[in-house]
Amino acid sequence: MKRWPRKGSSRALDIAGLDGLDTPGALFLCGLRDKGVELAGIRAEHRALLDLICGLDLKPIPKVKSIPRWRQFVIQIGKGAHDARHEAIDLVTFIGRTASWTMNALMHPQCLRLAAISRHVAETGMHALPIIGVMAIMMAVVLGYQGVAQLRPYGGEEFTVNLVAVSVLREMGVLITAIMVAGRSGSAFTAEIGVMKVREETDALKAIGIDPFELLVIPRLIALVIVMPVLTFIANMMGLLGGAILSLTLIGTSTSQYIDKVHEIAANGHALLVGLIKAPVFALFIGVVGCMHGMKVNGSAESVGEETTASVVQSIFMVLMLDAMFSIFFQQVGL
Repeated sequence: MKRWPRKGSSRALDIAGLDGLDTPGALFLCGLRDKGVELAGIRAEHRALLDLICGLDLKPIPKVKSIPRWRQFVIQIGKGAHDARHEAIDLVTFIGRTASWTMNALMHPQCLRLAAISRHVAETGMHALPIIGVMAIMMAVVLGYQGVAQLRPYGGEEFTVNLVAVSVLREMGVLITAIMVAGRSGSAFTAEIGVMKVREETDALKAIGIDPFELLVIPRLIALVIVMPVLTFIANMMGLLGGAILSLTLIGTSTSQYIDKVHEIAANGHALLVGLIKAPVFALFIGVVGCMHGMKVNGSAESVGEETTASVVQSIFMVLMLDAMFSIFFQQVGL
């Protein structure tokens, strides 16, 4: 029985010795019968199942045609565009709701949950100081070292101080801070709110008349907007400290000369102001994206991981896109 007989053969098969017959076995015997094999010795208890299976109009499963690679590529592009459209709509809607609640909080300050805000200020700000300070120093040292290596052949290594100071104050300080906050606090916002969604704690809040948006989102956004400029300023100072260490060791600049150059750059330009202006805007978008993805968790642990990953990626993308837009804007207005 390993190989079915060819159709039209006159072979016979005695199945009187079968103790039991199930559906796959009956289907196999019906296939033999269709190929011309005579089934002999069919028991009465087996005949009903055989007659039922053999009477079915079974058709082979049609083969699914594989989609060409170019069509798969086009489909993926379309799906990505569709998802991006929905993400943009969700983001705009969430920003609008945030603006509405912010206006309400300004009109009724007694509604603000100061205890929650202070707790999030400590978590997103104080606990992030060590890593942001270390990253800023390392970034300034690397930037200054590369600047010295490129400028020394032209005798312009003393301008490394200008390179480090302007880069740190205008761009690198706030960018390092924003990326670290997006990876640390933005992901934490998504995970915390997402776990509350999984545990149905947000539904419990609604049941007792508390809007989860007011309790979970607004305090986090306010805390992040408060903390981000402070973290940026500290990152700037740590970056300038890293530049000072490099200048003293590689260039031979004295401490007073380094301080005078940095003071001149900060006083005559708008580098520090430009960096601090970006900070609250970055904080707002990082908080909005993090909380929005937390609210989008659908109730499974897998969804928490997916939304947390999407939150970090989109937050960093938003920071870089906003930084590019700020650069163009400040260039146009002369800052």
